[in-house]
Amino acid sequence: MLSARDRLLAALFAFQLGVAAVLGIYVVGALDDDNKRPVTLQQGPAALPTGGSVPSAGASPVATSGAAPVAGSGGKTVTTVTGGGPGTDATTVGGVGTKPLAAGAPIKIGGVVSQTGAINFASSAQATKAYFDRVNAHGGVNGHKIVLDLRDDQLDSSRGKQQAQQLLAEGVFAFVGWNAPNSESDITKFLEQNKLPLIGAYGTQAEYHSTYAYAFSASYGHYGFEMGQYLAEQGVKKPGLVYLNNNNADADKKLVAAFKAGFKSKGVTLSDNDVVSADVTKPSYDDVVTQFRLDNVDGFASLLDQTAYNRLIQAQDRAAYHPKHAADSLFLDPSVKQSSTTNGTFVATDYDFIDGGGAAIQDYVSTTKAAYGSKAQINYFGEQGWVDAAVFVEAVKALGSSITRANLLAVMDKLNGKGGFGFTSDLTFGSGVRDINRCIKFGKVVNLKVARVTDWRCDGQPF
Repeated sequence: MLSARDRLLAALFAFQLGVAAVLGIYVVGALDDDNKRPVTLQQGPAALPTGGSVPSAGASPVATSGAAPVAGSGGKTVTTVTGGGPGTDATTVGGVGTKPLAAGAPIKIGGVVSQTGAINFASSAQATKAYFDRVNAHGGVNGHKIVLDLRDDQLDSSRGKQQAQQLLAEGVFAFVGWNAPNSESDITKFLEQNKLPLIGAYGTQAEYHSTYAYAFSASYGHYGFEMGQYLAEQGVKKPGLVYLNNNNADADKKLVAAFKAGFKSKGVTLSDNDVVSADVTKPSYDDVVTQFRLDNVDGFASLLDQTAYNRLIQAQDRAAYHPKHAADSLFLDPSVKQSSTTNGTFVATDYDFIDGGGAAIQDYVSTTKAAYGSKAQINYFGEQGWVDAAVFVEAVKALGSSITRANLLAVMDKLNGKGGFGFTSDLTFGSGVRDINRCIKFGKVVNLKVARVTDWRCDGQPF
């Protein structure tokens, strides 16, 4: 027979099980809801430290404005209002059927941006949203408001694929402003199966060859060739290369081949022994620096992210090793800790430098800062997110009242990319053409700021 103490313990145990069951149901439901609703835009650094004019939506001037942070949101800003679920008539919400979008109906678009994780592209999400918020504040495009649903895949490809499926089921008209390299690595089959346009992307190897994807960044072919050639022009005779691997053997092979071609065009050979492929989570670059020193590398190129550049600089400083160095544009991210030892570094970019940039770039900076205040992240990926939104708006303006996916693709192939919307060199649009951005320019770090040293350098290298 149970004692009073035993009965009390049994009762307490049963109570704890009941509480656990209730909490379990709540947590599972919350996680499911979180995966269905728009993910808030991450404002501020991730776990690791990060680092012409744009056409307006209508005839009237566009004033600087944007969405302010929502009270009680913990420093985050929610995405633009969503509309329409799986049971909603797609032709009235997103114009995704054969019937054109009804007059005045919202245009629903979706995007996946890696806003948390080892690499943070929150600046891209901020810029895309700030641009669309401003367009909507002035009446939208041809009388249509743009409804933006942004998701965060947290640098997880399986999560990104699930979010892409959800966006499709909810009737999005197109994907716009993606910046999720892991989720984009094999997204092209999904686009082609569903005849879904992707306007603006990180730029993975497959995307440059899909009739449904439009990436406005230069491919590895152009980056590699121009960076290799430029370093050789600076007198480098024994080059090295360090880059973040793409988890795609074909993409990595073509990246390395592009650098080799650039060096070879100036009579210099890049040895396989001096090519280093690094993972995004690589904790230290001391081994890379040691390898380059032992091999007498007198200049090297790098394609890394912001956090990796901080670790590379630290490794170089520890070894007092500072040969000629050509980095990509993330080297100038505000989160990369510049010092006297980084002076002289060459920086390659396919989007113009923010410091001293023209009117379009300053418009991006001021509008994003007005929208997000101290939480605004201004960098290269923010430029990409802004241009993605601007190109989409320009295409919708050209669609007039015939807003369908098929017509969007046709209009995209006829866009005028002269002047690169104030951010890049001329963009080349055309049927079957996906080599849209073919040019790179170089700057040099002087007194911790970038000074331009070349104009756009364009080539016909494979993409």
